[in-house]
Amino acid sequence: MKFRKTFIILSALAVMSLNSFTAAMPVNNSQSSDIHKTQEAFANIYEKVKDSVVNIRTKKTITVDTFNPLEAFLFGTSGRRQIKRESGSLGSGFIISSDGYVMTNNHVIDGADEIYVKGSDGYEYSAKIVGGAPEVDIAILKINSSQKFIPLSFANSDNIKIGHWAIAFGNPLGLNSSMTVGVIGASGRSSLGIEQIENFIQTDAAINQGNSGGPLLDINGNVIGVNTAIYSTTGGSVGLGFAIPSNLAQNVKDSIIKTGKYERPYLGISIKNLTSADTQKMKIPFSTGLLIEKVFEGSPAEKSGLKSNDFITEMNGKRIYSAGAFLGELAAKKVGETVTLKVYSDGKEKIVNVVLGKVTQQNLQQR
Repeated sequence: MKFRKTFIILSALAVMSLNSFTAAMPVNNSQSSDIHKTQEAFANIYEKVKDSVVNIRTKKTITVDTFNPLEAFLFGTSGRRQIKRESGSLGSGFIISSDGYVMTNNHVIDGADEIYVKGSDGYEYSAKIVGGAPEVDIAILKINSSQKFIPLSFANSDNIKIGHWAIAFGNPLGLNSSMTVGVIGASGRSSLGIEQIENFIQTDAAINQGNSGGPLLDINGNVIGVNTAIYSTTGGSVGLGFAIPSNLAQNVKDSIIKTGKYERPYLGISIKNLTSADTQKMKIPFSTGLLIEKVFEGSPAEKSGLKSNDFITEMNGKRIYSAGAFLGELAAKKVGETVTLKVYSDGKEKIVNVVLGKVTQQNLQQR
């Protein structure tokens, strides 16, 4: 099986299924009213969002090695030359401020020499890269214009629930202002091999090239995620799409706009998932959590009293199920923020408050 990074939209299957179901089954007036209210809610979201989602086009000049065997034969040269060619990509993004800041995926603009942003009115602007965070696949652009734009609002991605509506907006295959509807299938997805830091929202997304970097919205039209990747064995959709949670995306955005780069929070521990063998061997009264393998010298973790062979079971009251999801949740915190950990240490449960530091080259080398 292979994870393929591509461009994402959500499947309209949920709506189609609903329509098919209601066509086959009799509905009373109350049910019919609810269906039409839902339909109008989607239509209202489209009107609310369409002027805030943009098409992103990039240009990049690449050098290609070529070989001409006829030239080598006739003129006795090597036949090898380097030629420059222009390549590019298409993706999506969305306005995050009235003065023209745009959020997208880092892989959409990575290596670009020129970037162009086009709105729903068809007008195209040039844009520059403010900063990017490839480890989480978020980039921030700034449109070169003094015009005022309509930004989208962010929702708290911690509040999403499995089964909630999920609405994707973007430009699949260059088709501007396309909206599709699905549901949240899971949250906290990690260890997928897509990004360095993973804590994805999963949704039943039908994926097409051109949607990467577009917003995943809730029923109120607020951003709950940034569409990023799919799992597929064919290159097409199998109903497994993944979006970066809005809380993480916002933290990256704030850091990049303030400093020009993503300042990652630092805890200073090496961890692994708790296994059933660990549970039996160490006779601990829980089956999910993280085992601290190492605490780095001088780190925030050491200063707070954490030590090797402690177990972390919760962060800020939220149960921890995997190391990947824990790191994703941690990445959504700010440098200097205090996190509250529930820890099992020396046979006792305790609460530990840790003030997060900043990832530096020096503490990265400790790993």
